[in-house]
Amino acid sequence: RPRGFARGRRLAGLGREEHGGHLKPFFFVQMADPQLGMEDSFRDRAQQQQGWGKELELLRLAVEEVNRLRPAFAIVCGDLINEWPAEESGRNGVDEGARQGQDRDFKEAIQKVHADIPLLCLCGNHDIGNRPNAITIRNFVESFGDDYFSFWCHGVKCLVVNSQLWKDDTDAKELRQEMDRWLDAELAEAADGSASSGVKRPLLVFSHIPPFVFDPDEKDEYFNLDLAFRGRLLQRLVASGATAWFCGHYHRNAGGLYRDKQGRTLEVVVTGAVGVQIKDKEGGEP
Repeated sequence: RPRGFARGRRLAGLGREEHGGHLKPFFFVQMADPQLGMEDSFRDRAQQQQGWGKELELLRLAVEEVNRLRPAFAIVCGDLINEWPAEESGRNGVDEGARQGQDRDFKEAIQKVHADIPLLCLCGNHDIGNRPNAITIRNFVESFGDDYFSFWCHGVKCLVVNSQLWKDDTDAKELRQEMDRWLDAELAEAADGSASSGVKRPLLVFSHIPPFVFDPDEKDEYFNLDLAFRGRLLQRLVASGATAWFCGHYHRNAGGLYRDKQGRTLEVVVTGAVGVQIKDKEGGEP
């Protein structure tokens, strides 16, 4: 298990008690989409014999860099492996052996992060399915900890969310509602804490899917969240003190700035993949 194993929506060692005091400078490493096996999935099924050695090598290099930098924490923003969960509704042709092998190799590589660096792993659509359900989420939680939770680092509150519940809650409506209620409480606590202390504390958000790729008003598509929902959510976050949202999913570096009518801003940072990078098609959609 990764050392950043959240339970009860909290993260041991990075709680308010340990890190909710004075603000002090720190840095962290954010990664996304190691997605072991993605490159091989582009080949015809009969030719899928190459495995995920190249992506595993890149993940190991990323781990070496984390250990060299010694950040306050390291976080992997989803799509840890490529093979889909067989328990997703309507999902056919899953290679269970490949999924187990990818999961094993990911855990073995990522555990080489130095023991004194907190390591957090989020769920992406390949981890819990495009249409997640209670079983796919439970399986992820058993291996990597809660699918959404909060933690603190040197006076800064951080929120980890399960963005796939916002993308498609067809088979998980109650789970989405539970997360939305949790988020309401966390944002209220963040706003109240800043108001009572008189200190404006920044709030950071982490997920797999970005709210938008380049522009807060861009149209709905595969790589972002629904436009109407996105707008309401960004407004709530920025009003509660959120200043940045870190994510992946796009397999390229991207991002942009949300600004509300009061001039408050939230930067969206879309981080390219540890594994396979995707190139833009000329004239194509983002």
